[in-house]
Amino acid sequence: MDNLKRIGKKVVDFLGIVIPCFTFVVIFVTFMMTIISRYIFKTPVTWSYEVSVLGYMWTMFFGVGKAMEADEHVVFGLVYDAVKPRTQFIFKVVYNTFLLILLVVCFVPCWHSLLGKQMVTGVLKLPYTVVFAPFMYMLAEVIIRTAINIKKAFDDYKKVKGGTAS
Repeated sequence: MDNLKRIGKKVVDFLGIVIPCFTFVVIFVTFMMTIISRYIFKTPVTWSYEVSVLGYMWTMFFGVGKAMEADEHVVFGLVYDAVKPRTQFIFKVVYNTFLLILLVVCFVPCWHSLLGKQMVTGVLKLPYTVVFAPFMYMLAEVIIRTAINIKKAFDDYKKVKGGTAS
């Protein structure tokens, strides 16, 4: 079981770190090529916008799980930080439970929509099933990480309640 966890962690790390780094480099190189092509060679590159948008989408879709894992996503903590640990626990559980329910409910329709797409992108003619496949990975990863956050909230609250908080 430990081997399986280690392999799974390596795969998730690759998808959450290496792929976003690669896609970000693609965005940057495409941006630079567009500038050089347009202003030096006076010839616009038609595919650059599409590549940039796809690169941004993939960066986000693959990177969001790592942001959740590191707890570095955008939050509004003004009220949360001002309340007692018990209320923070309730906020965490309610928020994550609500999020988990919504994501699980939308997973199957999103999957069917993805598989039912026959469309292709405008310039590169990439199938939408390929372009948006990382969305399904993101959805699955956020579902798993949200469930982990619920468990972690209970574990943390037990520590605080038991007086073993550090």
